[in-house]
Amino acid sequence: MGGIAVLSNPRSGRNRRNPQLLQRLAWVLGDKGELAQPPDLDHLEDTVRQFRARDIDILCVNGGDGTLHKVMSAVVRVYGDGKTGRALTQVQLPPIAILRSGTVNTISRNIGLKMAAKPFLGHIVDAWQSDAPLKTVERNVLVINHGEASGFLFGTGVLSRFMEAYYAGGTTGPVKAVKVLSRAVLSSLLGTRFSKELFARDPHRVTVDGEPWHAPDGYAAIAAATVNDLGLGFRLFHAARDHPDHVHVLGFPCGPLPVIRGLHRVYLNKPYNRPDDVYDRVARAFTIEADRPLPFMMDGDFVRTQAHQLHVQVGPRVRFLVP
Repeated sequence: MGGIAVLSNPRSGRNRRNPQLLQRLAWVLGDKGELAQPPDLDHLEDTVRQFRARDIDILCVNGGDGTLHKVMSAVVRVYGDGKTGRALTQVQLPPIAILRSGTVNTISRNIGLKMAAKPFLGHIVDAWQSDAPLKTVERNVLVINHGEASGFLFGTGVLSRFMEAYYAGGTTGPVKAVKVLSRAVLSSLLGTRFSKELFARDPHRVTVDGEPWHAPDGYAAIAAATVNDLGLGFRLFHAARDHPDHVHVLGFPCGPLPVIRGLHRVYLNKPYNRPDDVYDRVARAFTIEADRPLPFMMDGDFVRTQAHQLHVQVGPRVRFLVP
């Protein structure tokens, strides 16, 4: 049956501020496909199964990073059919188009997408209708615990605690993110409680492609991505884009000051060059084990879990449509 499918998140930032956007997208889509608004995650996965049964040509995601992460989690579970390891990397996913309508749009920025939702959908519909080629950018998706969650930016420790602080109080957005970051930097310089709790080192056991990392004092963070930019201009993962079918993994067995001293290199898209402070590896998979539940950050979402082990592997390639 084919056609274009649009998954919309009515709770995304711009969708809430602009409720007419959905009507405009539906008008642009017309009879060339279907627009769905699943009310919860269970219905989201059911909707993706229906789209797969229809053999859709293109899947459009109307929302920001949080919406994309939830949609990709459902897509990997549905199209992956329980596959793991190298078999999962071979799974074919439909082309994905991000219709930017979220508060945070880091993933779309990573692939060079700046066009607004309505004109971009119009561009896709016109190309699909005329059978014209569409430009794509490929990135692998990361898969956590064989399908529990999927996305492109992952982090534990300071990254997950930063997102927990970011979401505290309900107000979110770029201004809130800058405020939390500024508070963290100032607290680190002054040695106050906020930075000590934020950068607390966790006694995790980390194995990367079967080889153990050794950090006697634990890790302030384990971070990984298949895209370069962590957000706010921090191009932390300098090797991600140049190594398809791999993930760039960083371990921080250090306090905040060594990290802050290397931030200028991050903005220049260069490695830290501090092997004693930052472990740096390109890999296919890694595992984090702990003696307590391991919350994590995925594409800017703070994810609570009861799992004491996180297995992170490279998943299928995603063909992102770009103008």
